[in-house]
Amino acid sequence: MKTLLLLLPLLLLTAGCHSDRDQVGAEAGPAVNAAVMVVRAAPTPIYATVPGNVVSTRRAEIASRLTGYVQSVKVQAGDRVQAGQPLLSIDSSDVTGQLQQAQAVFDEADINYQRATNLYAKGVTTKVQLDDATRGYATAKAALQMARAAVGYADIKAPFAGLVVDKLADPGDLATPGKPLLVLEDERSLEVQSYVPDDLYAALRVGEDISYAAETGSYHGRLQSKVQAADAQTHTHLVRIEVPAGTGLMSGRYVRVNIPNGEAPVVRVPASAVAVRAGISGVFVVGADGQAHFRLVRAGESRDGQVEIQSGLGAGERIVLSPGDRIDNGTLVAATGTGP
Repeated sequence: MKTLLLLLPLLLLTAGCHSDRDQVGAEAGPAVNAAVMVVRAAPTPIYATVPGNVVSTRRAEIASRLTGYVQSVKVQAGDRVQAGQPLLSIDSSDVTGQLQQAQAVFDEADINYQRATNLYAKGVTTKVQLDDATRGYATAKAALQMARAAVGYADIKAPFAGLVVDKLADPGDLATPGKPLLVLEDERSLEVQSYVPDDLYAALRVGEDISYAAETGSYHGRLQSKVQAADAQTHTHLVRIEVPAGTGLMSGRYVRVNIPNGEAPVVRVPASAVAVRAGISGVFVVGADGQAHFRLVRAGESRDGQVEIQSGLGAGERIVLSPGDRIDNGTLVAATGTGP
């Protein structure tokens, strides 16, 4: 009886071990055929991201050349204008009066000059008197030309075709020389301006292709120029990058500029290998036991059907290429081939 009592726990333990093995095999289930690839880390260019802005290379702050009150403004911010199109006018009553006065002075100087010329030809007047009349005529003529030009300055026209990006004056405002009244930009001539630190600046080459991204998408353009002198406070250098026609970008748009910053081994996997389970992105790693194990990964940039894996996966590991809904945690995988 004692022997039977001693053997009973041993038999129960043995039965329990067999039950556990049968349960594991049941969880794994039959093997699922799936393509498997070995993860590789390839040398890949890496980039440092710096802020940039889209600016117009052709920008004009429209100001008056004379002092006077704004009489009318013919455009609004956002309007597109053609070269030579009237933009605004300045009250020209003061310069009109100056023109009339300059005209009267010139008429008198012209008469004096003609008289002095005739008298000098007849030997009645001296060379000194003729020279005085000649100088008076030249001075009056120059003053008249300036007065006529001033009247022309009252009507301000667009120096080139472009977009009115800012309206800084209204009728009744006082205009003075140099005070901006409107801001005009050529939206067809744009570039990205960015400031980069010394180490990134040194590796840049004029003419190379630089990528940048905005909320509206990703773009790229030729590096047009870089300024050797650094900003005294930030110790950064200004670089200018082309904005090709047809991008739809506008002046003032913020962009993220990707500056080449050497190479590093980067793991990339086909986008089909990244699965989502319970809202979490990951890949199925095939272990030595042939079972698939869901691995949480941090995905980076996607390009040309490949996804950069920034963490969670190492070179040499095997993953399922297209798990779909067939593969789950613990699924036994029968590899049908090795992916790229």
